[in-house]
Amino acid sequence: MKHTFLLSLLTILCVLSGCNSSNTTAKEDAGQKDQTHGAHNMAMMESMDAMMQRTNAMKMTGDFDVDFANMMIEHHQGAIDMSEIQVKSGSDAELKDMAKQIIVAQKAEIVKLRDFVQAHPATGIQQQPMHSRSMQSMHDQMKSMSMNGNMDQDFASMMMMHHEGAVTMAKEELANGQHAELKQMAQQMIDDQQREIASFQAWLDKNRK
Repeated sequence: MKHTFLLSLLTILCVLSGCNSSNTTAKEDAGQKDQTHGAHNMAMMESMDAMMQRTNAMKMTGDFDVDFANMMIEHHQGAIDMSEIQVKSGSDAELKDMAKQIIVAQKAEIVKLRDFVQAHPATGIQQQPMHSRSMQSMHDQMKSMSMNGNMDQDFASMMMMHHEGAVTMAKEELANGQHAELKQMAQQMIDDQQREIASFQAWLDKNRK
């Protein structure tokens, strides 16, 4: 009887020890996951910082269309860099597909914007110079965002704000640009990125806890 009691006690202790070990492992895994998400979020923010550094170093020509095209090239590259991080390290399949679409679409637009710049030497005669205020405002807002540690949700929120910056810039091009070709591209950017903003918002509404 005593022997049976000891065996039962040892079994209980082993079970409890196993549970504690399992809980410890789960906590460690959760901590590692949080650290990983934090690193990826930092990488996305660093890509935005790099974009702003390139933009701030850009010499404005005084030609609104050319300056818009050059700034939008850098803006698109920032979105591509963020999206590539999401594709590589994100968890949500739907969001990763959205990021892949952004990469494809904005790489294609960068090619068109570069072609425009090469085909249209800056004249510097526009009355309203293009400036980076809208990009700086977007960057400041993104820097002040409160990250919740969920990489997918943070990416969606950051990309919405990033797209809103592009929409603002494109509207400035419509109001002040001279070239019909570039203004048509700007309108397409507005349509595409407003649609994507709505898609990101719908995803957040569905997935935010």
